[in-house]
Amino acid sequence: MAAAAVGAMLLVACGSDNKTSGTAAPASAAPASAAPAETTAAAETTAAPAETSGSEATTAPAETTAPDDSAGLVGDHPATAGPDCGLGNGKKATGAPIKLGNVTTSIPGIDFTTGPAMMKGYFDCVNDNGGINGRPLQMLEENDNGKPEDAAAAAKKLIETDKVVAMVGGFSILDCPVNADYYKQQGYYVIVAGVPAECFSSPNIAAANMGPGYSALGAAQIVIDKGAKGKMVTMTGKSPTSAYNDSLAGLYAKSKGLEWEDEEIDLPISDANNIIQDAVNKAGQGGAVVLNFTPPEGLKLLKAAEELNLIDKVIWGSSTPLNDNSVAAALGPAWNGKLNVNAELSLLDDPRPEMELYRTVSKKYNADAPLGSFQQMGFMIGRIIVKTLMDMPPADLDDPVKVNAAIKGIKNFDTHIVCKPWYFGALPAGNVPNNYDYNVVPNGTDTMVLDHDCFKIAEVEPILIAARAAEKDQGLNTP
Repeated sequence: MAAAAVGAMLLVACGSDNKTSGTAAPASAAPASAAPAETTAAAETTAAPAETSGSEATTAPAETTAPDDSAGLVGDHPATAGPDCGLGNGKKATGAPIKLGNVTTSIPGIDFTTGPAMMKGYFDCVNDNGGINGRPLQMLEENDNGKPEDAAAAAKKLIETDKVVAMVGGFSILDCPVNADYYKQQGYYVIVAGVPAECFSSPNIAAANMGPGYSALGAAQIVIDKGAKGKMVTMTGKSPTSAYNDSLAGLYAKSKGLEWEDEEIDLPISDANNIIQDAVNKAGQGGAVVLNFTPPEGLKLLKAAEELNLIDKVIWGSSTPLNDNSVAAALGPAWNGKLNVNAELSLLDDPRPEMELYRTVSKKYNADAPLGSFQQMGFMIGRIIVKTLMDMPPADLDDPVKVNAAIKGIKNFDTHIVCKPWYFGALPAGNVPNNYDYNVVPNGTDTMVLDHDCFKIAEVEPILIAARAAEKDQGLNTP
């Protein structure tokens, strides 16, 4: 199972009325020379569609919610973590470090280290501004090397040898399926950027993002809302379990009366022209093609579609990874407004305080990295764990039991980076705290711009159905 999770590497993170311009807020909005001032879990159940590949799906959706303008933004509320990096006092943290660990995938063709690098950049900013009530943070990162045995050894090393008090900010294709039971046994409540299905089906794991499954579902909602008809073709990288990536999108398409076919493509893509021509032919005039790839592979297909004059044949959608300004720049004017990217996180030029701080910290502490969704996730997870630790009694910060109890108890964490306040949940069927998001489109020059504000991801499978019920019962996901 763990080895098969490689197929979930395609990480994934709204109308046509373009509500923002493409003008980016300056990355240097704050001076670069001045550091910014800063239920008991039940037994685990995995609930996923039983059959999800090809053009058939046997599980009917419980809800087929269309994009909803009423959700609005959470930005009117102050950020839970405050305006600054940690204490914001400009004093270097000293003393014994507070150790945090994560397992991340970095192998040729699958390198997710940009997310943890941004989280570390935020920790560096915190450490330059008083740390956690005076103590510095230390991030220990282990590479799973794309191997289940390495993923298992990495988690065990971090927890049992390195004595990290929390596991946060891992971006891995293997960590969740390999280590979910281990984390549960050890009493660790882990915050990740989720990739495979198992990141959303354990009470002991909660993701900042929605992963490829829910993100492709959001893209499917938008392309159908914009008039796609007849057939939707979804595309993702090939592996024994990659059917999960597009399965929820397929359930939604079928519930709306469209045919659905999923294509699993060998990576790296070597014949983009034939692949994209075949997908467009299958979708037919006025149909939809939804991509679920990281930028290098997704761009190959989109540029091939342009070369073959296929852009206007279908309605185009994508999961979160293509929400990257470098993608908008690479696509250029031919794709102006024509690629619908499900954005699990806020616009990269969002002027609100959380994103302003993200850009400022990125410029000073992670200067070589572009602005993008993976980096946003790392920054957001950093904000969550720093605030959680700062609110704890200093004497408890070296106790993994108390630290993980605090993580488990996170409720309604306001950040402008996601549509609704984030929470851990520790829900028996699994956690999907990020379940409203945006649609963005390229502006024809160099920026992804807002096309549709926060909308509700459709409840097409048991995990999200249970999560929404728990949100209502427990007052979660509310400002």
